[in-house]
Formats: sequence, structure tokens, C-alpha cells
Amino acid sequence: MPKEKIFKPRANTQKIRKALKFFYLEKFFNKWMNKYDFIGLNYQQKHYIMKKLWSVGTIACSKFSGGDKLDKLMSGGIIDLKEDKIIFTPWAFSNRYNIYDFPTHIRLINTRAVQFISGNELELDVEAVIIYAQKNHKSVFSSIEAKIDEIVDLEMKKRTSLKAQSQPWLFVFDPEDFNQVKVLQQQLEDDEPYCFVPAKEVDKAKALSSGAPYIVDKIQAQIDGRVDEVLTMLGVNNLGVDEKKEHLVVDEINANNEDIEEQSYSFMSELEDGFDRVNKVLGYKVEVIDLNDKFKESEDTLDEQEEEDNNVSMEEN
Repeated sequence: MPKEKIFKPRANTQKIRKALKFFYLEKFFNKWMNKYDFIGLNYQQKHYIMKKLWSVGTIACSKFSGGDKLDKLMSGGIIDLKEDKIIFTPWAFSNRYNIYDFPTHIRLINTRAVQFISGNELELDVEAVIIYAQKNHKSVFSSIEAKIDEIVDLEMKKRTSLKAQSQPWLFVFDPEDFNQVKVLQQQLEDDEPYCFVPAKEVDKAKALSSGAPYIVDKIQAQIDGRVDEVLTMLGVNNLGVDEKKEHLVVDEINANNEDIEEQSYSFMSELEDGFDRVNKVLGYKVEVIDLNDKFKESEDTLDEQEEEDNNVSMEEN
């Protein structure tokens, strides 16, 4: 007897969920990577710092090590102290703490087995400095991971709701009418506004409706709300992305801006404190700039210009 055919879905649900999570991870990661600039560092150092703060939440800063080996590395063009006066690496506790639960000594993690990263135990705030992203010393990603999972769950629900709105066509035909039914099918697939079929074939195609209520718009509103929450947690401007300012009252706009500014200040204060220690301990100054503030200033300028233009137009009329 011939084997019974088993229906296999076109797409695996877990693969779709994984793809959606990847999409939102990349979306928010790119938002974070574009939030700060570090004046005094090269583009590779900037990228490395922001990437580690996202995934680990901390990074160590120290000077080059190696003595005579360092001179050889410089002469060989491997490093350039004119540009790279300090280095950034992951770090590990050295099991020595003070009474405030802060480490007194750390070890640098030499991920590339290079010769100019010290393998010795370094005294904190004397030979090396630790920079954190947040007050809780956790990674940026860990703070938003649960919200990303919520967004993915809602996206999967939206997908199911969209599928429930489908109206498949059922074709009922005799074997000798197969060609005529194929013509009708092709006309429907081509979105033809007019379908021509013989009178006797008119009842051979019927649309099937699931009867499921349309809730896609409500789910999308929930997704947009969660996305805005994550952007706020990242200290990124989000007002106007999914809602127009004219649809919100002044108190809502002020509350949104206050939440974003508080989160931005939390990140900024940690980074500035870290690089202040870099300046005091290692003698190298780095200025931290919140690019989100520059964007907000530009947006405020455009709003003021638009308001001024509207006032001028009203006066002329």
C-alpha cells in the first residue's frame, strides 16, 4: 500500500520566532551603538567599548605593557602609541575586595593572546580602571531581554491573527473541468478585477472565511508600545516614531521626555565617572557625547522653526 502523505508546514514556528528575535536584537543593538561618541578614541575602540557594554556591561582600561617587547611591537607597526595610548579589554575579578564590595585588584582577559596586554594582577584605580554601563553593573542587553521576548510573543500572536484572516478558495470540479478551473485560479492569483467563466462553472469556486475577529491592529499597538518602552530604557528618543505629537497632550510628551532623559543621565553619569577615572589614573582624557541629545536639539530646532513659520503665515493671513 502506498504510504500516506504527511503534511509539512512551509515554515517552522521556532525558526520564525528566532528570526523575529534576531530582528529586534539587531534593531535595538544598532540604536545603542549609535547613542554615544567618545572624543579621543579611534573608531575601533568606540565600537569595542559599546559592544562590550551591551553584552557584558563593563570594560577595563589600562596602559600598554611589555617594556622592550613594546618597542619591538611599535617598530614592527603592530601598535601605534601616537593613536592608541590606552587599551580596552575584558577583565576578571582577582578575589580581592574592599569593605564596599568593590574589587581592589583585577586581571585583564587577553582574548587575542597579544604581547602588550599585562598578564599580572593589576591594582584597581592605580594600574587599571573599570568602566560600567549601568548603576547595577549589568549588561544593557540584560535589562531589555524580557521586553524583547514580550515583543516576539506579540509578533507571533499577530502572525496567527493574520493567518486567521485568510480566506482560502475551495475549487470543486469534475476531472474534465480541470483546465477551466485552473484558468479561474490564475485569474484570482493575478488579482484580475474581472473573472470570465462559463455560467455552469460559476459555483465551482467558493471563498472560505474563518470568522475570526480582526485584532491585528490592537496587537500592533501593543508591539509599538513595547518597542517604545525598550527605546526609553535605552535612553533613545521615540516620541513621534509611532505616534504624532499632535495626538498627545503636553503632560504625556513631558512624561515621555523625562523618562528618556533620566535613563540617558543614568548611562551618561556612569560613563563620565569611568572616563574621569581614566583621566586621573592613566592620564588620558576622553570626552563622552550623547548623540541622542544632538538629535533632540536638531528636532527641537525644526519644531521651533515650524512654529515660527506657522505664526508668520497666520499674521500674513
